[in-house]
Amino acid sequence: MNPIRCLKWIFALWLCCLPWMAMAEWEKVDENYLAVVYIDPDKIRASSVFPQAWHLIDLNDKSKAGVKSRLVLMEYDCHESRRRTLAFASKSEAMGEGKTLFTSTQSTPWKPVSGDTVAEKVISMLCGQPSRAKGPSKAKDDKSAPAKEAPAAAQGDAKPSH
Repeated sequence: MNPIRCLKWIFALWLCCLPWMAMAEWEKVDENYLAVVYIDPDKIRASSVFPQAWHLIDLNDKSKAGVKSRLVLMEYDCHESRRRTLAFASKSEAMGEGKTLFTSTQSTPWKPVSGDTVAEKVISMLCGQPSRAKGPSKAKDDKSAPAKEAPAAAQGDAKPSH
C-alpha cells in the first residue's frame, strides 16, 4: 500500500475518533446569524510562515445533511496573507460532538484572506501582526462573511465516513 495513502487513512480515522477535540478549551473568534467560530489555542501548530489551527464551526441550525458542527484544520501563509483547509470533519451535534458524518483530508487550494473576516482575525492572531489582506475589505456591518470561512471549505470535498 502506498505510504501517503496509508497516512491519509490514518489521519481520517484520527479525525473520526477525536473525543478530546470536543473537550478542548475553544476560544470564540466570531459569530453571526449562521454560526459561532472558535479556535483551540492549545492545539495551534506554531510557525513563522505556515501556522495551523483547528477551527470549530458551531452552526446555529442543522444543515439538510444533518451537520450541526465542523472541525476544520486550517493552514495560513503569513507572508502571502492566504489560507487553505487541510482536513475537516462534519459532526451531527454541536461543539464537535456526535456522529462523524463526513471527513476529508484533501487540501484545498490557497485562498486570499480578505479583510474583516474570521480568517483575517485568525491570521492576525497566528502571525502576530495584522494581515496584509489583498482585495476589497468587507463592510463592518456584513454579518455573513465569517460563516463563509470554513463551511465553504467543506463543500465539494465531503466524503461519507465509514
